[in-house]
Amino acid sequence: LQALKRKPDLFLCSNLDVKALFQCGVLSLKFPEAPTVKASCGFFTELLPRCGEIAPVGQVVHENGKVLLQAVLEGIGGQASRSLMDHFAEILFALNKHCFSLLSVW
Repeated sequence: LQALKRKPDLFLCSNLDVKALFQCGVLSLKFPEAPTVKASCGFFTELLPRCGEIAPVGQVVHENGKVLLQAVLEGIGGQASRSLMDHFAEILFALNKHCFSLLSVW
């Protein structure tokens, strides 16, 4: 999360597996530990606004965003603690704001 905030051009590095990073983030949303889930939510709220400016990020979100949406909805649906709902809502807000056309398809 901190790397993304401070140096977003790291995601342009050719040997960075953005898809694996994205999938790890999605898996972390399902962890039982609230701090881990909160950090993962923060990662996605920082990542999603960069879909348009960083091509590898946009491609991964385009191809795998449905999995992210599913994980968020599962968390909201009862898999996660109620104290984390604001964090999941931030991901939904970011998806709606930055990936609206994809969100409606998913």
